[in-house]
Amino acid sequence: MRKLAIVSLLLLPLVASAEGSAQDSAPAKTPQEGVPLKVRRGFFTETDVGGFLTLGGDNAYSNLQIYLQLGVGYDITEHLELGLHVGIGANAANCYAGLDSHDVCTTSDNFTVTFIDVSFAYLFRIAERFYIAPKIVGGLTLLDPVPDLSGSTLRPNVGAAIGIEYATNMDHFTIGLDIVLGRFIIGPNIFSMQFFPRVKYTF
Repeated sequence: MRKLAIVSLLLLPLVASAEGSAQDSAPAKTPQEGVPLKVRRGFFTETDVGGFLTLGGDNAYSNLQIYLQLGVGYDITEHLELGLHVGIGANAANCYAGLDSHDVCTTSDNFTVTFIDVSFAYLFRIAERFYIAPKIVGGLTLLDPVPDLSGSTLRPNVGAAIGIEYATNMDHFTIGLDIVLGRFIIGPNIFSMQFFPRVKYTF
């Protein structure tokens, strides 16, 4: 029994040395590291829902109405963005053709406004994934029914906006807010304002 204990004590360093050599010869495991998510740029679509009103006119301003906008676009570079958007809103209770002796609008003070516009934006990066995005817009406006005495339902419009964008950690998705988008409809001289959150999906 004593001899067995002595042999065990003598063999213990050899066994420990063999285990250490085996571990040293095994390939080292490199811990996985996360890859920073790159902001996607390229072709995108977006959906926007917010508010719409007009200023000026015989009633000074219209009632606030819902505004819906759908769009497609392309990021030309990291900072330049080109878009094509269709937006629909409604003028409610603001006359643009003059009031009669009973303060009633001589045409209609309720009409639908449809914008078909091209937009051009420049994205200023102010923090990681966070941008300020001023833009200019221009295109055509469909008015139904005609709000003035010209009889023309199709008029040009120009405008500008200031907005913010944040590229989320969810790949493909960017959220934002157009704080104010002002458009001037040439002809009936209607100034409209829209504001809306944006949800953009980049392919």
